Amino acid sequence: MANPQPENGFVKLANEIWNEIIRRDFSKRQKDIILFIWRLSYGCGKKTALVPLLKDFELCGVGYQNIRKEIDHLSNCKVVSWDQNRNVFSVNKDYDQWQISPVKGWDEKKFKDLISKNLDEKKINSSQNKKIEKRVLHGDLLFASQNKKWLLLKIRSHSFLKREARLPSNPCGCKKKGVSKDIIKNNIKNISCCLGKSDSEIGQAFTTQNESNSESQDAVPAGDADSNREANELDYRKQVADRYLARRGKGLEITAKDELILDELIADAVPIHIALAGIDKAFNTFKPKHKKDEIKSLSYCEGIIYALHTEAIEQSEKMKDTKASEAPDNEPPDNIPTEEDVQRMLAEMRSKRGGD
Repeated sequence: MANPQPENGFVKLANEIWNEIIRRDFSKRQKDIILFIWRLSYGCGKKTALVPLLKDFELCGVGYQNIRKEIDHLSNCKVVSWDQNRNVFSVNKDYDQWQISPVKGWDEKKFKDLISKNLDEKKINSSQNKKIEKRVLHGDLLFASQNKKWLLLKIRSHSFLKREARLPSNPCGCKKKGVSKDIIKNNIKNISCCLGKSDSEIGQAFTTQNESNSESQDAVPAGDADSNREANELDYRKQVADRYLARRGKGLEITAKDELILDELIADAVPIHIALAGIDKAFNTFKPKHKKDEIKSLSYCEGIIYALHTEAIEQSEKMKDTKASEAPDNEPPDNIPTEEDVQRMLAEMRSKRGGD
């Protein structure tokens, strides 16, 4: 499906010129030649069009046998200027010099009324759109209206992602944080078992039980590890997104494309200090070419972040290699005899010879 946009190029012409093209009695061939010249001149950002061969006008539907005749007529009527030495063409903007009669049935007043009606319709539509459209301050929800039917559009952001609810690890508000039911049951069993024992035995049992409880509390269950990992990911996303939006100076939420980049950074285990440093470096080194040039996506910072990450990995590997090379290779073995051992061994050998 074609989707032409002015950003890809356009022919900039005043409405007065278009009005005269409509008003004058040009033939189809003559209009095709004029439009062809405009496309090759104003459409290419210059005032003249270079057409090396007259045969090239066949591209706009004018037969070769009629090309010179039509161009000569337009040139004589002072509509088109033709430099025959270089085959350079241009359309004369001073339409008062055109010697082309108006079309039959032309009515200047009626034409201006039509233009005025279309301009009024544009103003009405723009004012209605401004009254109907409403935006939430933070930009997470957008209310729009079409044919007086309200529609609710949801903009995807990290705050609206579906996630499993994370309950607090101590929902009952107990002072002993993280004490499970199994530990409490074991304490009750130990108390019931110790009813017939002495005070010293009970104290020793409680000391052993408390040590085992403390060891079990230091180990993080699988469920808590997963929740901690999700909390770390949310903190990672928040810090990176806040830093990017703060340096950009505009916007309240990052886009869905930026969310995918955050997923890649988390999956590749890029440290958060490297990600923040990469964002700062990207904005510090960015040099806008014009007043509208700016960093519009986190993807601009992605390459710099990965470059810093790779540099950090290489630097850590070099440090490991340096430490390994500085370590002494020829360490003296532990079983090398000292000077005292040598003297003692010589004395033993002499005594054995004397005894023999």
